Amino acid sequence: MFKQNRLTLKEAQKGFAIFQSIPVRYMEADFNNVLKLSKHSKMYAYDAYFLDCALRRKAPLLTLDRTMKAAAQKLKIETLEV
Repeated sequence: MFKQNRLTLKEAQKGFAIFQSIPVRYMEADFNNVLKLSKHSKMYAYDAYFLDCALRRKAPLLTLDRTMKAAAQKLKIETLEV
């Protein structure tokens, strides 16, 4: 972000403050399902973890990643963008 002058330090600090205000709940993944999702969606297991969590929690997925969004939509996971 700084390397390409996309944000000022002040903007980055404001973004980090907003990020810290988001409540986060850690979930243990169903790694067998994560691996299946990873293979089926042709994506990293790390990314498939988020799909697994969204599926099990019946929660929408917030992403700007086009590959992740397409995989989520195929799985009928609601996607959100800002």
